[in-house]
This record gives sequence, C-alpha cells and structure tokens, in this order.
Amino acid sequence: MTKLFWERGTEGGRKMKIKMKIKIIIGVLWLIWFVTPTVFLAQEADDAPGKILWTANWSHDGQYIAVSGDDGQIRLFDGKSFELIRSIDNEAGVHRLRWHPTANVLAVAAISDRCQLIDLDRDTTIHLKGEEPIATRSVAWNASGTLIAIADYEGNITIWTAEGKRLRTIRKGATKSYVAIDWHPQRDEIIALSEYIRVYDLKGNLLHKISHRKESVLMLCVQWHPSGDFFVIGDYGDHNHPYPPLLQFWNADYTLRSQSDISQAEFRNISWSPNSKKLATASDVLRIWSKSGKLLAEGPAMQDLLWGVDWSPDGKYIVTSSINGHIQLWDRKGRWVRDLGKKK
Repeated sequence: MTKLFWERGTEGGRKMKIKMKIKIIIGVLWLIWFVTPTVFLAQEADDAPGKILWTANWSHDGQYIAVSGDDGQIRLFDGKSFELIRSIDNEAGVHRLRWHPTANVLAVAAISDRCQLIDLDRDTTIHLKGEEPIATRSVAWNASGTLIAIADYEGNITIWTAEGKRLRTIRKGATKSYVAIDWHPQRDEIIALSEYIRVYDLKGNLLHKISHRKESVLMLCVQWHPSGDFFVIGDYGDHNHPYPPLLQFWNADYTLRSQSDISQAEFRNISWSPNSKKLATASDVLRIWSKSGKLLAEGPAMQDLLWGVDWSPDGKYIVTSSINGHIQLWDRKGRWVRDLGKKK
C-alpha cells in the first residue's frame, strides 16, 4: 500500500482531511481484496453496506454485552435481560471490541482514527490518537488491565496505559497489516498475526517469527490459554486453492500440537470459557472445543457466517454476531437460545 505522508503548514488541516479520506478508502479497498474470499462475494452481493457485525463481547461482571461492526454503532445489551440499553455512535466501522478484565471499560478498534476507551461507569471516553491517524484492526488488554496493545493496518503495534498515555510504538517490519493481537497471560509479551506469527516484548524486540503453515494464508484470531501453556489461532484458508481454514493449537515453545480443518469458512474469532476448559469459535457455525482440540459440540447450520463470539462470565451462554447483522445467544452446549436486537 502506498504510504501517505501528512502535509504540514498553512494548508495542513485541509490536506490532512483529504488524505485521511483517501487513506480510509484505500484501507477499505485493501480490506476487500485481502480479507474477503472470492467464494463469499456472491453471497454478500445482496447485503446492504454496513451489515456485518464484526465483534461481540461480554463484560467481566456480566453486566453488559457489547456488539459492533461496519456501521460503527456500538450496541450495549443488558447482560441479564438481554434487552438493548443504548447505542454509541463511534463514527467509523468497528473491527474489534475488548472489555477491561476487571472494569467496565470498553476498548474500541476502528477503521479510522476512532480508537477509544469507553468507561461505562464514569461515562467518559478517551480517544487514543497516535502520531498520525491510522486505522486500527485489533486491540487487547494485558492480564492486569494496566496496558493495552493496538494493532493497525500499517503493521504497527502501539502500547498505551489504561489512562490513555502512549508508551511505545513497535514499528512494522517486513509485514502486512496486523489482523489480531493478544498478550501472554503471565509475561509482558505480545503475539501478533499477519502473514506470520510474531511475538514481541514491551521494548519492541522480536522474540519469535513463525510460519503457521506451508501455504501463505492470512490468520484472523489468536488467544492464549489462561494457563499460558499454549495458544490457539484461526486462519482464513484460501478458497481459490485447496487450503481449508485451520484452527491450530500451539505449545508455549511455539511447536504445533494439533489442528482441525473441518470448518467450511474462515475462523473469525475465538473465546475461552470462564473455567478455561472450552473454546468457542466463530466460523460457518458455532463450535465448542476442549482445550486439547477435541470437538465437543456444534451449532446448527445456518445461511450465515459468524464473526464475533464470546462466553458469558458465568459460563452459561455464548453470544455471537454475524456477517448478516444477527446477534444470537446460545447455551453452553451450542444450542440456540434466542436472538438479540436485530440491526435495522
């Protein structure tokens, strides 16, 4: 992607706005080219723009469910009654939400420079603005909730404090955009996915660089197991070649322990249950796995693709969001319970 330089001087403000619009358009075009497989283009042709709900996340105390996507509306549902409480306009498409591990603070990764920390209890918002406006793709808190890492479409990782102070930017190496990011549960190490698995320390040192399969396939989601003994990644596959989407379980020494290729669509998001014994995955259907990688349950087939997924803090439910704008609640065995508010 051609790098855009931001103009300074008397006409800097006007030129910056123009270039920001160009940058967003280029980012969206790149997203369509690099992330959307050809096999689904026909399926999505009839969908209205802004329909995709990328992310669904339950707050640590079960009070809120947050869901958002292409239209930038962050929908907050009551975690008990499942009724819609309010909507927050982020003014840009949202690609990832992450709740603080112990507070009702929601981190937002958005397609323009609308990355935010929204404190629901204090009703305050902190805008995380870097040295220049950059679209952000993924976001993650460290285990203590004192730091947050943001991965962007330029291939950078930026570290912030929970108060919104920028500590460091880990500049891109020979990489494409970062698509997913997670912290090690015990160490100040960050795992980031692009065309490789990369692991950095807080100083920005590259600790590991791993190719996850012999084919060049984009990875989309990653989560460490809370024990720190292993992590799981899900990838896109390549429907123009016989490369099925893979769900892979990796040991802490970065050796592959197991993998599955049963999904008919990319693995968009994954989530560990509160007791750390089960993994839920969003792809062509909802699937629930043991921590050893054994398939335990599978939701019913639907004419939809799941993109967001998360467990309730009590482990009783799973919430999902989809490419067609659906928000659904499931029980712990992957059985449909009900729909939440549908996007109009």
